Amino acid sequence: MDVEDIGLFHSPKRNAVPPIITALLLQLVTLGCVVLALYLLWRSFGVKLSLTQVVLVQALVVLCLTRLTRLDWWWSTLQPLLPLCMLVMHSVAIPSWCYLLLFLFFLLSYWSTFQTRVPYFPSTLPVWNAIDGLLPLNQPISFVDIGSGFGGLVLHLAKRRPESQFCGVEIAPLPWLVSFLRIFHSNLPVRFIRSNYEQLNFAEFDVVFAYLSPAVMPAVWMKVTREMKKGALFISYEFPIPQVEADLCIYPEKSVINNATIFIWRI
Repeated sequence: MDVEDIGLFHSPKRNAVPPIITALLLQLVTLGCVVLALYLLWRSFGVKLSLTQVVLVQALVVLCLTRLTRLDWWWSTLQPLLPLCMLVMHSVAIPSWCYLLLFLFFLLSYWSTFQTRVPYFPSTLPVWNAIDGLLPLNQPISFVDIGSGFGGLVLHLAKRRPESQFCGVEIAPLPWLVSFLRIFHSNLPVRFIRSNYEQLNFAEFDVVFAYLSPAVMPAVWMKVTREMKKGALFISYEFPIPQVEADLCIYPEKSVINNATIFIWRI
């Protein structure tokens, strides 16, 4: 079956509401409903709640609404945390410029999530070592990490495989800048590009690695099957391709907390 014939593999509609907008609207709707309910309780029964009680109600209601809208799993954690964090910040005397710095940090690190629907997921050393073990031995290769973050995986592999070429692609400004600065005075065979993976030609690489999010994996697979050359490897950590069985699965971190999988497809 041609992958494009599977409904799941059509690219998301351009006019679809971004998840971050949905999440923000849920917060505003919840806040409005909570304020209205508190006002009615006060006028009708003289009931007044403390600020902490109000925030807990807000967190609970927005969590329920988030689950009903079927946003990705991490929103169920972030949504109730927002009002709780605001309560903590209200009770702690923090200089206003700290909030500005924090806002700029998150803006430069995560602003692209609005467009790509891919938040920053850092991988770990066991994953890097497992990826190293999958690369062909005794021959130079071209490797790309699409969504390379702060460049940890790419730099780790480049130090072990100096005969090969490694590339990291990151659209968020701050992680890309940190990656670039890490190789500024090095002779490693590495380059970091600030771009979206959609602008790449996968045919230029022997191995493509992705640690993105479930939301974009169908579109990534379409690009993989369309562009990657025969015999190349596509590797995804934690997130499989729907309805496409992997050729090999590896479990680099076997523990009760983390039992994520590395999925490998040979094109």
